[in-house]
Amino acid sequence: MRLILLAGLAVLSTGCSWILGDNQALSYLDVQESAETQVPEGITLNTYDRFPIPEVEGDTGPGEEFITPVPERLTVAREESEPTSLSDFKRTLNPRFVRDGAGTLTLQVDARFALAWSRVADALAATDIRLTDLNRSIGTYFLELPNPEAEADDRSWWGRLWGDRIEPVLGYQLKMIEAGEGVYLTLQQDAETLAEEALTRSVLDQVKQQLEQ
Repeated sequence: MRLILLAGLAVLSTGCSWILGDNQALSYLDVQESAETQVPEGITLNTYDRFPIPEVEGDTGPGEEFITPVPERLTVAREESEPTSLSDFKRTLNPRFVRDGAGTLTLQVDARFALAWSRVADALAATDIRLTDLNRSIGTYFLELPNPEAEADDRSWWGRLWGDRIEPVLGYQLKMIEAGEGVYLTLQQDAETLAEEALTRSVLDQVKQQLEQ
């Protein structure tokens, strides 16, 4: 019981201003400067004001008529990157093979990303390439292509039965990257591995032929 009473007194002694509503946050403004400490003769103290009270002039608070300022409206500048007319959508894209700084074979298209993305999707749909998915936010078309190892598999029926399975198709990624005034297409096995150049040229050439029509 004594411990409970002591705990209650400690709370009252430290939080009385919160309980009774006696807020002394601005009381320091009314404090008067006290007289200097008297030092006995023959003793010298090096003193200084560690917590000086600054001089305050004018209104010391917001008052009852304080109005919260309203922030200015946010305006966002938008870039016009979408095709705005049918003629823009049908314009010549001038697809051509180029190599990037690392020597990788790419297909360059003279168009902004939005226009090129739609045109390449239509081009893929017009080929024999199977488009399984696409993600515009990362500029990727997901493709399925025939596995050359499956086409060249000359094992006997028993060899295929007891041997390792060879997938008839493999997944690839056709990546689109915007740079400068155009976009660049390249073929990858996955997010970190480029496809073989012969296969890359074959796929990109089919896309190129459709874009030229």
